[in-house]
Amino acid sequence: MKKTGKSGEAQIKILAVSTQLFAQYGYEGVAMRQIAKAAGITLPSIYHHFGNKEGLYRAVETSVYSTHTLSLMKALKSADTPEENLRNFVGRLIFHLQDDPLYLKILQRGLIEGWEENQTFLVEMSLQKVFDELRNLLNECKPNGGESVLPIFIFSVIIGYLTMQPVTTKLKNYKFATFPREQKQAILTETILSLIQLNTLK
Repeated sequence: MKKTGKSGEAQIKILAVSTQLFAQYGYEGVAMRQIAKAAGITLPSIYHHFGNKEGLYRAVETSVYSTHTLSLMKALKSADTPEENLRNFVGRLIFHLQDDPLYLKILQRGLIEGWEENQTFLVEMSLQKVFDELRNLLNECKPNGGESVLPIFIFSVIIGYLTMQPVTTKLKNYKFATFPREQKQAILTETILSLIQLNTLK
């Protein structure tokens, strides 16, 4: 049940502050007292609303993943052909990760920090649903296309590219780094689709 009034406002404030701190420092790097101080809320209040630190982190992940997952699922079924749906999905995933840096950082931490229980939560909360639908879509493009490396390849290329993007501006004579964001996104989308097409034609 969604809480309203001061209790609901406190929860929203705690979640907003916690999301920023967890994205920046990771689960182990943030103390509950640090969250309470940054949010201007008492420590007992945080425990009252979220139980403990892990419960708070799960609430942050649920909040971050849920909206984006729904949008990605819609993109996978938004057009009349598998090819158009694939294009829409790739573009939507790039957009979400670029447009919401906290989403990207929380996702990156979930993938690389080696906390197995949390990785299971990520899969169950978000990744499995999107992966299954993407796999089905790739199977429509080519028999067993979704059973190959392609589903993971799509996620890996996009997340890897966006992880590397901040340092690309430091590379000398790298013209692509100077392109506007929209142009980079369009080129990345077309590059991924071209590589997928080469694979599915084999």
